[in-house]
Amino acid sequence: MEQVLEISRLSKKFGSRWVVRDVSFSVNAGEVFGFLGPNGAGKTTVIKMIMGFLTPDAGRIQINGFDNIRQYEKAMERIGGIVENPEMYKEFSGRQNLVMYARLHGKTAAARIDEVVRLVGMEQRIGEKLRKYSLGMKQRVGVAQALLHRPNVLILDEPTNGLDPAGVRDLRDILKRLAHEQGVAVLVSSHMLAEMELMCDRVGIIENGVLRGVMDIGALLREAGGEEVYRYEIDDVPKALALLGEVWGGSIRSSDNRSVVLALPRAQVPAVSRLLAAEVGLLGLAPQQKSLEDAFIQITGGGNVIA
Repeated sequence: MEQVLEISRLSKKFGSRWVVRDVSFSVNAGEVFGFLGPNGAGKTTVIKMIMGFLTPDAGRIQINGFDNIRQYEKAMERIGGIVENPEMYKEFSGRQNLVMYARLHGKTAAARIDEVVRLVGMEQRIGEKLRKYSLGMKQRVGVAQALLHRPNVLILDEPTNGLDPAGVRDLRDILKRLAHEQGVAVLVSSHMLAEMELMCDRVGIIENGVLRGVMDIGALLREAGGEEVYRYEIDDVPKALALLGEVWGGSIRSSDNRSVVLALPRAQVPAVSRLLAAEVGLLGLAPQQKSLEDAFIQITGGGNVIA
């Protein structure tokens, strides 16, 4: 796959404190790359360095093969992004905002404005004043604005903040479509781990300014799993716990008034099932999938707040 964004040994300090240390990763054309980290991890600092808002103290950033310091204009030609809130005029319509932005950044055909409006699903409302828009609609117009000059790298910092579930879903679908159908490299940060799991092809996890790992979602969940976990629904949980304790007590992960969760090698599942069915009444059995949140907590040791 073509690497369109390459970060190599990136470091930044504020005063005497290093907030980003020796961070390296790349983003490929046609993928959504998620950037995760606890508050103060250095995630937004990395994004601001990529966008040219901050200068690295060490390391290198290349966008489409161009160095973003020595070849700044070339590097930024095909990058679009939203860091914090998109800058727009509330008393103008969404279309007027796009037209003004296009004029500031060279000539953009009216057909291209229509195209990005369709991409973000705003055809019916683009003529209304921005002050009438919901937060989700403003985010859509912000994405359209970032896409006007046909970037092949799109960077969004916390784009789902404040969106309702429908708005989050719509934005997720837009970003996946841009990456998978149009080949755009999308770098997105978010605190919504469940959404990142649905949205991203790969994720990078940063903590205390250090990148802890980068891998595709499937591999990350498999690595976090480590063990296979099963939920047994049963009639008599106290009796089941006593029975299991004789041989499988160390496999018990949790229980409630209707079920017991066990971490077991697959080969032992039938034996446990037969025991529970014979002694306490087995009502159901289901494997439990690890989530991106489980993986994040395992890798970072359970940081407080994700952002």
